[in-house]
Amino acid sequence: MCGILGLYSFNNAKIERTRFEEALTKMRHRGPNSQGIQSIGGGRITLGHVRLSIIDLSPDAGQPMSVGTNHIVYNGEIYNYLELRSELVKRGYKFVTNSDTEVLANAYDYWGEKCVEHFNGMWAFAIYNSKTEVLFCSRDRYGVKPFNYYFDKNAFIFASEIKSIISYKPELRRPNYNSLGLYCREGINGEIEETWFKDILRLSPGHNLIIKNETLSTYRYYNYPSKINKEISFLDAKAEFLELLTDSVSKRMRSDVPVGTTLSGGLDSTCIVASLRNFYQGTHKTFTATFENFENDEWAIAERTNKHLKLTGYPVKVSYGKNYFDLLDKIVYHLESGHLSPAIVPLWEVYKVAGQEVKVVLEGQGSDELLGGYIELSASQFLIEKLQQLKFKSFLSNFTLLQQHYSLRLMTISLIRNSLPYNLREVVRRQLLGVNKVLIGPLEKSTPTYKICVQSDSFFTEYLQKSHQSTLVNLLHYGDAISMAFSIESRLPFMDYRLVDFVMSLPSEYIIANGRGKFIQREALKPFLPVEVYNSTVKLGFPSPSKLFMDKQRPIIREILLDSKTKGRGLFSSGNLETLLTNNFGNFNQPDRFVFRLICLELWFRQFIDDN
Repeated sequence: MCGILGLYSFNNAKIERTRFEEALTKMRHRGPNSQGIQSIGGGRITLGHVRLSIIDLSPDAGQPMSVGTNHIVYNGEIYNYLELRSELVKRGYKFVTNSDTEVLANAYDYWGEKCVEHFNGMWAFAIYNSKTEVLFCSRDRYGVKPFNYYFDKNAFIFASEIKSIISYKPELRRPNYNSLGLYCREGINGEIEETWFKDILRLSPGHNLIIKNETLSTYRYYNYPSKINKEISFLDAKAEFLELLTDSVSKRMRSDVPVGTTLSGGLDSTCIVASLRNFYQGTHKTFTATFENFENDEWAIAERTNKHLKLTGYPVKVSYGKNYFDLLDKIVYHLESGHLSPAIVPLWEVYKVAGQEVKVVLEGQGSDELLGGYIELSASQFLIEKLQQLKFKSFLSNFTLLQQHYSLRLMTISLIRNSLPYNLREVVRRQLLGVNKVLIGPLEKSTPTYKICVQSDSFFTEYLQKSHQSTLVNLLHYGDAISMAFSIESRLPFMDYRLVDFVMSLPSEYIIANGRGKFIQREALKPFLPVEVYNSTVKLGFPSPSKLFMDKQRPIIREILLDSKTKGRGLFSSGNLETLLTNNFGNFNQPDRFVFRLICLELWFRQFIDDN
């Protein structure tokens, strides 16, 4: 896991080496072990890399790396690199390191742009071929790793983090009000091409980017399965799910440094450590956020899981103290944007402690979007599909069972809301949130810029595919930024493309059944799970007492949002914002989250746009 930076100069524009070095240094937290820079292509191209050593710790595995005429900078892990290496050796390739970077470079040499179809992992990389003079860039299928870039007639600049781009080219420190508006209104952020900076874009997940003859082009190389496998039995599907998850965990345990796991009291992270114990009995550390006097605290369940599976658990005590906003300032710096919830602080604290013990963590991210974990939402989509299929008996029986475990009110609201056309749904939602009362000026209107590709003969699976390309990508953006702030590599077993493709081809009855979500996951791991985790129907997300904290910190919140500097931006209606902050946050739906987004926005302006 590392940080990459590259500059391809056109029209004989000079690359300033000192400024490039300074820009690369902005990402040293991503790669504290070493730093490298290489100029190629007659000086037209400069590649930079900061390294977090995970596989092959020797200096020979450092980057930028040259393999023949291919020159590479790469951030990520190719988990099946050992299998690919063996295949390439049979085809005559020789290796001088034990790194996955060299495997990637040789895979590109052999398969060309189609090499990415052979990779099982997470990546953002750029390869310049000095013979063809083509720059080939790629981002992994689901957007685990970031790839930000700027392109004009004079240059193409790319980096893992935007702070390096604007360090080299300060004139790009301009706000993108469309993106800022989408964040404030709808919580849309890391899942779209637009960043918070006007002319800086993200390469979309599952896309390649080519620079040839000073022309930029992109294309999608990955698509989800389009057909549901109606022939597979549940028994066979359950066995294959367990095999795929276990192999995914096994491959993500490949490391030359210690590996641990973040563990909540929920199903997903527990399934990961349960799968781990199918093949690995050694010492393994887990890390769990815990809060004093909080009814939804998960440490008690996590502690029982640790004992059940003989793991070494670390409770990470989290408190929302007076230094919260100083801490939030650091988080915004690493995110280069805002977050959706104050609950990001526990994640920060967990990584801080984990970084003192391990350099790699396994996490349960990706399961909810793959297996319908946000049950009130996914259940409504499931029920709509039953109505579309005219399976009224199945609709009634499932509705009856689901409402025994989950909120009938939330399911009904979700069912009605998701039956409305998109535009009408957004109007209703915005009115309920009340954001139109506060956001003014350039934030009054925003246009979504999704690149979502849905292709399934199942209505329910289409919902999963949409969720996988929107909500999840946003979460991956946060996870990468915060883990790398502490020089930790985060690995996600539920993001293995084999597992994703398999689940996306299953009948919806295997995902939601017997009144429960994630049905196949529960049943496949049942023999290894603590009983209370298997039986739990509660979906807590990442619980924390953040709302209580926001209520208590209203004086500081007012100080930030009603400051003359904030008002001077012309983004918020001072009167309506004053009313919101004074009258118990008004009648807004989830007002604490909306206010939190406004705070993040102002902190971002002060860090990245203001001249101080």
